[in-house]
Amino acid sequence: MPTLSTHRCRLALAGLALAASMASVPSIAKQSEAAQVSVWSDDESFVLIKGGSESSYMHGSTNDYRVVQSLRSGKEPLLYFRRGGKSYVVRDAALLREAEAIVKPQQELGKRQGELGSRQGDLGKKQGNLGRQQAAAALRQVSGGRAEAARVQAELGRQQAELGRQQAELGRQQAVLGAEQARLAKVATAKLRALTDEALRRGLAQEVQ
Repeated sequence: MPTLSTHRCRLALAGLALAASMASVPSIAKQSEAAQVSVWSDDESFVLIKGGSESSYMHGSTNDYRVVQSLRSGKEPLLYFRRGGKSYVVRDAALLREAEAIVKPQQELGKRQGELGSRQGDLGKKQGNLGRQQAAAALRQVSGGRAEAARVQAELGRQQAELGRQQAELGRQQAVLGAEQARLAKVATAKLRALTDEALRRGLAQEVQ
């Protein structure tokens, strides 16, 4: 049977474990905060190009992209960045896979935005077609057959209102995705900054002469 001293010992050990876990929380929070404040300045840039495609993710100018194309061999993946007045290129396969994993959530979200945009475009065409029908019905209403033209106009107005409702809902979804896209962009660029730091430390970044 456990004694009172045994219970006290167990409680003391539990207290020490809890204190240790609580003490580790600020450290993790500080690391996370440090990762978020690591951003690119206006005079710095990066371009990441996926292998086998022309798909790119970048913070920079069209000139940076042209430089990358001149450094690229075929359709190889490539990470180019410019910092401190110097330019570097990374071809290490493992590090490039890390970079692609970093930007993947944002690229997938971009596809969803593109799909929504396509649906918005289709709705816009339908709205335009209904608008032309409404104009034609208005002309018929002026020239005669007012009762029938009015009925058609009312039905077209109902359809137009429904399309407008759908368009507004797609716009709301697009706004939500846009906000998430902005958040992911901040996270991705901060992580890529940390990744380029690592490439420099490990000698995986080759200076471009």
